[in-house]
Amino acid sequence: MTHVVLVVGLLETDSGKTTAALPLVSALDLVPFKPRSGHNIWLHYDHTCRCVDLGLPVSRDVLKLAKVAEVDLPLVTLNPVHRVWTSPDVGVAVNSNVSLRYLSAQIDAYVLMDRLDETVFLYTEGTELRYVPDETMEMTRECEVKEVREEPAPEELCRTIDKAWSRVRKEGPVLVESLNNLAVPWPGVLKYDGVAVAVGPGTALVYDLRDYARAAETLAGPEAVTLSLLEVLEPLEVVRLPPVDKTRRSDPRKLEEEYRELIGAVQERL
Repeated sequence: MTHVVLVVGLLETDSGKTTAALPLVSALDLVPFKPRSGHNIWLHYDHTCRCVDLGLPVSRDVLKLAKVAEVDLPLVTLNPVHRVWTSPDVGVAVNSNVSLRYLSAQIDAYVLMDRLDETVFLYTEGTELRYVPDETMEMTRECEVKEVREEPAPEELCRTIDKAWSRVRKEGPVLVESLNNLAVPWPGVLKYDGVAVAVGPGTALVYDLRDYARAAETLAGPEAVTLSLLEVLEPLEVVRLPPVDKTRRSDPRKLEEEYRELIGAVQERL
């Protein structure tokens, strides 16, 4: 039976999931798995350049986790679904007399592409209002590209994730990192024994994964946030997490030292 460490965030951004996941992966020999992820071309331009180098839109968190994990699996398996956003082209909007207030509110309109496994779905609707530097499209060169008007159905996303999971779970215990503050990154993770770790600044809450799954199946919708579950769950342990500067965050061994209490709390329950 596969054992899972599910790492979820208490905040929509910057909860510290990956910082907590790195020492867990390195110290406990876990296989990293990020079912869903995404980035904005402009807000994360350094990472966009890395994706261009790779010819693949992929999670920056998975790149960090894969570096410390001793596993020989493709990035598209460790990170089967990745979304790329862009930003509105204000210049075009002004010249076209489009309301800037309206433009800034259409966040979902600026989804540029979704990668499912090795296939990129490139959205053609509303392209005239998006600002996309030509060179950034090189991030798709290692993928099959399909131009579409509509997003893949949720069932297709789940099938893609399940296919990748069937390979990942054979490699040993798995650390599954969620997206933003989603309580459940995909339903399949709730079928396994293990530990759930909810991470926020300075704190990690440790739960039995079966208890967490029962709460999720009873209370949560498909896009429920972590805090909605934790209101009805008592943690097995509350672990204090020290602030870690960039130098120590980049060194897995130093992170293991800083997060040894969390590593111990997870290890004794696996």
